[in-house]
Amino acid sequence: MTAADPVAWADPELSRLQADLAAVAEELALAEARALLRVFTQAHDRLLAPLHAELDEIEARIAEACAAASGQPDDVRDAQKARVRARESAASAGNVTGQAAPATRPEPPSAEAKALYRALARRCHPDLGNDDADRERRRAFMIRVNDAYAQGDVDLLRLLAAEWDGDAAVAASADDSSPDRLSRLRSMVAAARGRLARVRAELADVTGSGLGPLLFTERPPGLEAALGRLDALAGQLRSRIEERRRVLADLTGARP
Repeated sequence: MTAADPVAWADPELSRLQADLAAVAEELALAEARALLRVFTQAHDRLLAPLHAELDEIEARIAEACAAASGQPDDVRDAQKARVRARESAASAGNVTGQAAPATRPEPPSAEAKALYRALARRCHPDLGNDDADRERRRAFMIRVNDAYAQGDVDLLRLLAAEWDGDAAVAASADDSSPDRLSRLRSMVAAARGRLARVRAELADVTGSGLGPLLFTERPPGLEAALGRLDALAGQLRSRIEERRRVLADLTGARP
């Protein structure tokens, strides 16, 4: 391209809105993924934790029977380890089903977390939006603020406050006609893209770790299909329990 070639004009405001819209869409997808994962995790624990506890108890009894029969130190140690594992599984299953109180309660948010949250809520609340797009942007941002506060994450709340202040400072100058207006708009787009990258990274972590793959990457996708896969896993565990019960009965002479 030479100096004489025409340059296609691109509205910087359009670029900013497109970047913000992409960021909002990703933030809403992240919030939905977190909500689905919470529901799925609760269903997973309620269904499978008692079965794991039952299987671990049977395995402990098998190990204890083998240790009693052989008297070998290695077998005794294996039996002790199996008993510890069975106790831990029973405690975990009891917490899930409400049969025992949790050993610890989550710490309440600190005074600093409360102060940061209140300040952010006053500045970012969706009701303060100028139009539908601004209200949607604020709503997506408040989802992130609420999640950080629920976790008591003071550092993340500070980062969110700095992010909001930076966006607001650039937005305040977006309508002026000063020579550096374009530079400010470019900074706004860069900030939105940076936020989008962070949200995408977190979304990848939510969907790709822990129980996430079972919910989001298995096919067919969706909560209903994932719950069906849980039922299949529960069926496999029940079959394993019956198999190990027969082994225990052979060792102890008791009926399964």
